[in-house]
Amino acid sequence: MMKTAFKTTAIFLLAMSILCACKKKTDDTMNFTIDDQNLTDCVQGTCRYEYVNNAAAVDQQFALTAGRYRVFSAKKENAFSKTWIYFQAPMQGDKFLLTDADILAGKVKHLFSCPTCDYYNLRPIAGSVKGIKVANTGAGSERWLLDAHVVVGAEKSQIPVDTIHIKQYFNLAVK
Repeated sequence: MMKTAFKTTAIFLLAMSILCACKKKTDDTMNFTIDDQNLTDCVQGTCRYEYVNNAAAVDQQFALTAGRYRVFSAKKENAFSKTWIYFQAPMQGDKFLLTDADILAGKVKHLFSCPTCDYYNLRPIAGSVKGIKVANTGAGSERWLLDAHVVVGAEKSQIPVDTIHIKQYFNLAVK
């Protein structure tokens, strides 16, 4: 009788451990926060961090058209160059996450313009972009806090050349 009870208990525990070990992990990738520490500084020039609702960046020159995205843009200008980076995020929800696959699908775009530079075009090849809508304080429009790490490489190459880090508040663009 004792042997049977022991065997039954052992088989039950073994079966439970196998079931638990084989259970598919469901880590919620949208379960993240972004702190507002160490925001990106704008040195040597002017910077703008803004977004447009119901838009899309459709070409390499970043002409915005009506679309189904919330398009965030970070622009930096100085005396000799301009740098733009665009993130196309879904319109729904209070947070979003763009992954390597989204970057390769063209939801992150980068452009550097310098008339006097000997420079080759870089394109996003990997990284992540996280965004959270910030609680509205007062009568102003909503703001978003983004934390982006975008790896760029030369055109037609998957070899990383640089990583762009942007952690900043984005405000609704004024038309």
